[in-house]
Amino acid sequence: MTPPTTETTLAPAGPLAIPGTNLHQLSVLLGHTERLATLGTLTASMAHELNNPVSIIISACNDVKGKLDEGSLDEEHAHRLLGVIEESAWRCARLVQTLSRYSHPAGPAFVPADLNEIINDTLTLLQYEFRTPVAVALVTALAPDLPPVLWDQNQISQVLVNLLTNARDALTPAGGEITIRSWAIPMEERVAFSVSDDGPGVPPAILGRIFEPFFTTKPAGQGTGLGLSIAAGIVAQHQGRITVANNPAGGVTFTVVLPTRPGER
Repeated sequence: MTPPTTETTLAPAGPLAIPGTNLHQLSVLLGHTERLATLGTLTASMAHELNNPVSIIISACNDVKGKLDEGSLDEEHAHRLLGVIEESAWRCARLVQTLSRYSHPAGPAFVPADLNEIINDTLTLLQYEFRTPVAVALVTALAPDLPPVLWDQNQISQVLVNLLTNARDALTPAGGEITIRSWAIPMEERVAFSVSDDGPGVPPAILGRIFEPFFTTKPAGQGTGLGLSIAAGIVAQHQGRITVANNPAGGVTFTVVLPTRPGER
């Protein structure tokens, strides 16, 4: 798959850092606050996602109990209900495992991972959040057979959460579509992903400031202006690059390009 070919603005070359001890400490504190706020949102979303399989398990168990009381539970029906219960239980386990990976408090841990799996897990966390209150359609175009990577899965997931949340906010209140793509760059031993929306885009006059710490176009009290800066810092820690460009047909595309094994090239 070919990456988007539009003019881009490069992100800062290093992690988030603000001159002056007090401001830097405030930056770190707000960064932690932003992550906790995101985790709270994901937890609320996860509660809604868990409700469906849990309801199915309860219903299937009640069905089994009722038929046992009646003496009418045949083997075929029992196997079918047990299959439903098992499938729903595994779905619950998968959801909890995904949230647990994201919320792990440890420092950076570069472990073997799969980009498409990271994307799909992140979308699982955000499913409910993107259904309400704004109607946003999530579309994926993920290249198959991507090479394995050695990344911090939690951090890359946070980059995706920040980019997807930013795109969702750009589509408020009218709604719209967000497209997530992935592709390989074999000659550079890199892989890439992008998040595109079909919203109003970013005014050219401020496009170059979009990764600056505390810079935001949102009304006071509706954002810290750290989400994109944190994403840029994480990408820099992985020795990659993040770019942003307005789409010719409207909206904006963020593109992240990362080496498959940071520090080994």
